[in-house]
Amino acid sequence: MQPIIIQLEEKYIDLAHCVSDYGYNGAVEPRCGNNTCQSELDHLLTDWLEGANDLRDMQAYFELKNAEFEQLLAGIFIADEVQYV
Repeated sequence: MQPIIIQLEEKYIDLAHCVSDYGYNGAVEPRCGNNTCQSELDHLLTDWLEGANDLRDMQAYFELKNAEFEQLLAGIFIADEVQYV
């Protein structure tokens, strides 16, 4: 399978670093450390909706609507590599 590479403006670098805290270690173990975790993406979206990890503040700063921000979060989450332009 080919790696998923996305390109983002450099202004999103802090958001990409925040999103990189979610995911899986070695593509198997969830980073949250909970063996019963069903979805790290769910953790990310829940934290955004609940205002955790400054995600709501970042959304407001970038003046993005919910759908735009959710797509941006998901795109960063699934990317194997983020390139900044």
